[in-house]
Amino acid sequence: MEKLELIMQSNLRVRPPSRGFASAPLPRVGVTRSRNTSNASSFASNTKERAAVVTELQDNIIFSSGRGTDSSDKDANSKSKAFKGKSRTGYNDLSVPTVSIPETQRHEKNHEVPRSTDPRRYTFAIVFRNTYQVKQILRERFPGRAMKPIRHKLADQVAGMQLKCIRRLVQAGLGVVLLDNDNSIPHENEKWNQTNNICVLIDPYKDRDLLLQEFKREKDELAIKRGQANSRLGMETIESLKNICFSPALELQLTHNIIYNAFRDYDKDEWVLERHEELSCWDVVDVCFPLHDRTFNNAFFAEYRKRTFDFRLSKATTGNSERWAIEELRLHFGERVAFLFAFMHIYSKMLGPLTAVCVIYYVGFRFVPGYTWNYYLLGLSILGFGVVSLWAPAMMLVWERETRTLTEKWNLQSYKDTIFERNDENPSFEYTWVKNEITHEMEKQPKKSKKRLIRATMFFFVALSSVIQCIILMPFLQWYVWSKLAPTCDSVRCTKEQNCYHFLNCFKSKDSTVGTDRWVYILLQGVLLGLMIDTVFYELFNWFSATFVKWENVRKKSEFENRLIHRKFVFVWSNWFFWFLTLAFFYLPYGDRVNALFRSVGWSWAIIYNWDPTILTLDTLFVTPLVVTQLLNMVLETWLPYLIRKIKGKPMSCRSCTSSWISSLNCVVRRNDRKKKHRRDANMTAHKLADEVSRTTRFFVPVLGYSDDSNEYTAYQILAESKLPVFDTSSDYLDACIQFSYVVMFTVVWPLLPFPAFCNNVLEVRGDAFRLLFGHRRPMPRRDVSIGEWATVLHYANVMAITIVSALLVMYHFGAYVSLQDDNYCDFTFDNASMVPFMSIDYNRSRSPDQCYAMRQKPWFREQVLIFIILEHIGFGFRYLMLQLDKTPTSISNPSYLRLKQIREYTSQRTAHSNVFEYIRELRDIFDKYDVDNTDQLQEEDLVLFLADWTFKEPGELQKRSGIIFRYMDKNKLGKVSFSTCCLMLQHAHHDRFFSALLGIYDHLDDHRNEQVRLNNDAIQIRRVLRAQSADDDVRFKTYRNSQESTDDKQSDLVTTSGGGVQMF
Repeated sequence: MEKLELIMQSNLRVRPPSRGFASAPLPRVGVTRSRNTSNASSFASNTKERAAVVTELQDNIIFSSGRGTDSSDKDANSKSKAFKGKSRTGYNDLSVPTVSIPETQRHEKNHEVPRSTDPRRYTFAIVFRNTYQVKQILRERFPGRAMKPIRHKLADQVAGMQLKCIRRLVQAGLGVVLLDNDNSIPHENEKWNQTNNICVLIDPYKDRDLLLQEFKREKDELAIKRGQANSRLGMETIESLKNICFSPALELQLTHNIIYNAFRDYDKDEWVLERHEELSCWDVVDVCFPLHDRTFNNAFFAEYRKRTFDFRLSKATTGNSERWAIEELRLHFGERVAFLFAFMHIYSKMLGPLTAVCVIYYVGFRFVPGYTWNYYLLGLSILGFGVVSLWAPAMMLVWERETRTLTEKWNLQSYKDTIFERNDENPSFEYTWVKNEITHEMEKQPKKSKKRLIRATMFFFVALSSVIQCIILMPFLQWYVWSKLAPTCDSVRCTKEQNCYHFLNCFKSKDSTVGTDRWVYILLQGVLLGLMIDTVFYELFNWFSATFVKWENVRKKSEFENRLIHRKFVFVWSNWFFWFLTLAFFYLPYGDRVNALFRSVGWSWAIIYNWDPTILTLDTLFVTPLVVTQLLNMVLETWLPYLIRKIKGKPMSCRSCTSSWISSLNCVVRRNDRKKKHRRDANMTAHKLADEVSRTTRFFVPVLGYSDDSNEYTAYQILAESKLPVFDTSSDYLDACIQFSYVVMFTVVWPLLPFPAFCNNVLEVRGDAFRLLFGHRRPMPRRDVSIGEWATVLHYANVMAITIVSALLVMYHFGAYVSLQDDNYCDFTFDNASMVPFMSIDYNRSRSPDQCYAMRQKPWFREQVLIFIILEHIGFGFRYLMLQLDKTPTSISNPSYLRLKQIREYTSQRTAHSNVFEYIRELRDIFDKYDVDNTDQLQEEDLVLFLADWTFKEPGELQKRSGIIFRYMDKNKLGKVSFSTCCLMLQHAHHDRFFSALLGIYDHLDDHRNEQVRLNNDAIQIRRVLRAQSADDDVRFKTYRNSQESTDDKQSDLVTTSGGGVQMF
């Protein structure tokens, strides 16, 4: 590998600029970088035709733009408009998403873009570990190994590996800049740079064709691994296209793949590397992460706050076709983040009309005088049952239609994986290396599973969690009961006993009206309960869920995430709703029996006042915990990070003056000098590393105080951002599912429940955007095709909610049905009514107490069970009928669109030029010479001879690296390489920097010859260049050999003459 790195050095020679400034850019040809400026108007919709934006490895997107000439584009646009006029339904180009990339961000071919105009130049950052951190890694990896023998050599080894990493990054074609971590360089707001870690910024745009070359290599490798290499041989090459514009998300994926390939050791197997006790490149890398584009983030967030929702009812179910934010998020952060915001938009828009209906219904009955409680319950039962059996499946149906629209528009049907997701192995997967007796290859075998332990532990955990929740939440229940039943301070009891203290065991107000002292007391109880449920229990159950899934030891990361989603929902759902379900089905119906049980076991101290269920109405029990938990969630996730950012973002004048005065003391100066000297001696600094790169190689790596782009990152800021958590969508989906369960289950007892949920969502989406852009590390783009298992979780929540709502109807609303059928004796005014079970109502406040008491004493259990079964089946029937509606929008299912899409697919694939087929024919002739068995496959020895013949190299030169070459070309690990694989890899071998170094195509001492190879995109022309270079090498070698022979002859004649003289003498 070291020899290959030295061979590759010549390909990336950089003219050394002055220290502290980056090198001048190359003119950008072929690939257009999609940049974003801070102009907020750039996010508005633009009807002007734009070039195609490449977002994934899909051929129909690449070749949809034709061959890239302007005339063809104009013709295509005119034909498309003509066809659209004839079509009955409007056709949207779903293969190429119409996104709002400003025209100022697009640059024509051969137009040089100055560096000073680059709003964002660096897309990735790498933080190297210092010597102490590497020592800790080695201690964890080899716990029984003595560290004293290598303690003095470890610093040199770490420095050597850091140098190797920088050299490989530069050889891969990436622009590399080191941030000064040794000098205190004051920047704006005094952002100092002294750190113990070296921060590296990656610029993928230094080489104008680097991303295009990696894009082509990835497409070929993907076709080889899928077994579709033969189908790609006759396709049009990417080099014939012009003005390709990569989306920022795809740029990050390509750059990520280049970095990981640069750090990969191809000359060793993976199992050898894991057992190897020496340092590798990844051992000295602490974190490698994509950087935020601060200019885009500020402009996007400013515009997003203004245009978060379009509240027109007609837009609630029409999809995201006009939602610019979803498209922008998709282009910059990938489909996973875009689906989250799309789902929150659809869910909130569906929640809006329901909120309006519920608020109007509640207000309409709340202020109407007279006995209206039974009519209120009757209407509320219809409303709540409609929410769970009609609105909930309708919302999921609308989201399914939206998902299919986005899937079609973003072209997610045929290709679901990205470059980043190619390695889908679970990071916590435990395995052992076992040799396969058939293939003789080392393979990963999972360790023995703990399924029996998991089953026993999960059963024990479910039982234990129920007991723990009962033990912890029961005191809250009793405390809440006490606060509702506590007397007033001027009551007879307090006057008689003289032991009442205000706000401790008595209050001034009789009820908990908003603003009273009793309301404040109950509010504090709700805050403590919210913290207990939303923080302590939530984190505890999340940890248990992740632990159980880790014990299952699944291989794939996707399977791990799916199982974790189900575990989280089950555990967190039971945690959240244990309080409400216990109140609804246990405490309110049987509270007097609970108090009797407390007296029988000697817990009379927990019962202070007589049990009165009418004071503990179910609707008021939901208000405080629900509103408080939603408010706490919003404060902790949105407002608090926003305030911290505002405070830290402002310059602290007093703090600055104090720190500058303290730093001027002599003792502080001496201490800082000692720390600086120790840091320089123990760790490699940025300047020292750059000097070592220049001394040992031909590369120059600049060292900057802060990045020379619009972000202006310093080393300290990079290190601080690397410590931030990565933005994860699972917590947001889980909160949405829990809130969805709240709405569909308990609207039947409190119609105002959708209102706080809707208000929370309006602010939550802004909070999610803030956390994504400013509060978390930028996530790697993930190409999801939907919200995944979270849609299944929503269906689970809906099914459970139908059963729970049916039970609530027969327990809390049954009295209204019976009373209306029996002259309405048990009716109440709205002020005197209470949401309690039918058997616990206070008949003394009813319209006719005697008749109401007689009706309540009748046995109604059989009727309640029968009605429960009927309601449950009706609910499931309505849900089934609603979900049977068409899930595909007519805009993408009508025959005109399908036919036009079919025509587009048939005409988008273009056949390659004749020189490609000439290349295949010539390569086939040479391949058949070494394919003696006619299997269309070559073993390692024959493959090396074939490659030597094709590249005009001596077989002995390639045989030195035969193992690496064969391992690199055998993508599917079959033990042999097919002709189609050879054809695809050799067609663009000059663009693959590692493969070209293996084949010896580039000469590290002759840049002129390297440029001759690079300027030829035709494989036949490249082979002719290689042939000419080989002939020149032979001529030079013969000339050199003849000169050496003539020199040797002259020396031999001189020696013979001298020898003859001696003999004659």
